[in-house]
Amino acid sequence: MLLNAAIPVLCILWVLLCLRFYTLISHENVWQRRFIAIGAGLGAGLIYLLGSMLMPWLKMPDNPLEAPVKQSENVRVKGK
Repeated sequence: MLLNAAIPVLCILWVLLCLRFYTLISHENVWQRRFIAIGAGLGAGLIYLLGSMLMPWLKMPDNPLEAPVKQSENVRVKGK
């Protein structure tokens, strides 16, 4: 459950970080402020997209006994 909440929290932290830089830039630098706003939106979207793609690899099975078991074959090695 904590892992499911991590992605939106990271997106919000990214937007807040960009908002901090946005407020530090002077009102006279309109294009700079627009680029920071675009970067905040695109960055949060990419964090969400990559996080949701990587989520299945980060999840572990709840019960290790339910994990898929790989079948192995008996191998015999002959000596010389």
